[in-house]
Amino acid sequence: MLIFCMGNIMRRYVINLTRLGDLLQTQPVIQGLVDQGDQVALVCLENFAGAAALLRGLEHVAALPGAALLAALDRDWRSGAAALEQWAEAQRRAFAPEAVLNLTPSLPARLLSRLLPDRGQPGGFSLDEHGFGRDGSPWATYMQAVSTSRGCSPFNLVDGFRRMAGVERTPPSYALRRPGEAERARAHATLLTAARAAGENDPAGFAAFQLGASNDARRWPTASFAALGRILRERAGLVPVLTGSAGESPLARRYFAHGGPGLDFTGRTDLPELAALLTETRLLVTNDTGTMHLAAGLGVPLLALFLATAQPWDTGPYAEAQCCLEPRLDCHPCAFGVACPHDRACRFSITAEAVAALVLPRLASGRWQPAPEATAQARVWLTRRDESDFLDLASLSGDETADRTVWVRLQRRFYRRLLDALAPSSSTRPADSAHPVAAEAALSVGRADRILAALDGADGLLHLAREQGRLLTVRPDGRGRQAFLATCERLGTLFSSSPDFVPLGLLWRSMLQDAAGDWTEMLRFFDVLRAELRGLATQIPRNS
Repeated sequence: MLIFCMGNIMRRYVINLTRLGDLLQTQPVIQGLVDQGDQVALVCLENFAGAAALLRGLEHVAALPGAALLAALDRDWRSGAAALEQWAEAQRRAFAPEAVLNLTPSLPARLLSRLLPDRGQPGGFSLDEHGFGRDGSPWATYMQAVSTSRGCSPFNLVDGFRRMAGVERTPPSYALRRPGEAERARAHATLLTAARAAGENDPAGFAAFQLGASNDARRWPTASFAALGRILRERAGLVPVLTGSAGESPLARRYFAHGGPGLDFTGRTDLPELAALLTETRLLVTNDTGTMHLAAGLGVPLLALFLATAQPWDTGPYAEAQCCLEPRLDCHPCAFGVACPHDRACRFSITAEAVAALVLPRLASGRWQPAPEATAQARVWLTRRDESDFLDLASLSGDETADRTVWVRLQRRFYRRLLDALAPSSSTRPADSAHPVAAEAALSVGRADRILAALDGADGLLHLAREQGRLLTVRPDGRGRQAFLATCERLGTLFSSSPDFVPLGLLWRSMLQDAAGDWTEMLRFFDVLRAELRGLATQIPRNS
């Protein structure tokens, strides 16, 4: 097949081998690529290929049979590898891609990015010619680094995807394919029929509840959902509709056992049917789930609870004017892979009455409003955009001056400036956040001192590393090289061991590896990093 190319139009594969929520959030990247003239195809896992029907702008969908390929590799790696190559060859014939963008940092996805043709290096996450991990931009390295660091992830995942794809000059658009009038009419009729069968003959409307989550620690209790269902039925006349997969049907049974009213649709809809069902409800109350991202992309109002390791700064809904709740606990969000010492107290710290205090006024007025009952138990956030079109959060609960919020906002400015400055072909210039630290906000003395001490140490080591590197360009010798490498290792350790700068540890090592042998690029990296760290130090607000 001839490769199609006209002007600047590129035929591009986008690889996303993740679950439903992250896959749906590929939409803004796809739309950005289409807006700049590309023709786009998607590589996704076979069991989530149904979600592609909801994505706009795709020319082709390549469903990877992940389970079958793993089974083949387990039987005989040679036949498994041959099966993968045959699959890749079929996709090359089906779409004839000229470029590849991989948004999944796993090794299989990186390998796949090398099996599909590309005029140059694949974008996003890939492998070099020796089989080592290679990231297509500083943003890609950063997005992988923050995925395991709860306190250092101030950007929504989608904004990182867009930066990795180089589509930041196009306006973000998270608009999934909406169900047609016929699909919505069928969904509405199905809801009314189920309501009448349950004795609900004249409902004022429906409210969707997503009971499940990726694990139990991140799931609001079914008893709390049941209590909220009773409140919405009694005070607003809404009938709850339980959504989810067949595997979540036991949660639905527990919901009803707790006296919750409503209709059970768990396991009864495919993704297009679920989309139609959601559009016929007044709002969705959910945990941090794929259903949350589906509702956000359809423009359905939602309130999402972020418990345990979940937090709305990075995995919240990529749509404006949505409400996100976090428990008002100092330990939230907790770190990955750490046993909870508080018996998962965050799951039970937000009551149904607190959620209802936010939902009921939203139903009446069409906008989310501060509610003292909720503020006492939760940090309440409203999604919005800043002037650079990054998704942002506004506090509805007086948390703009909290240490965590202040540090998040400082990181947003610092990393955006740093990563954009380091990107060799970036079309953007470093810009300050449109929503800076509140004028009255200041970090606590202990937090500010810890951050400033790390910045001071990094500044001295960066100066030393730059001078050692400069000398090596003039007079290379073994002892000088050993001293330079030791200083670089000390810097990497300083960043990695600091709870405030963990992502810089991986970014530092990755940038050194990419610049190996190119002293001009390496010294430029030192200068840019040192300048931005110094700029950050001047921005640290400190309580006296």
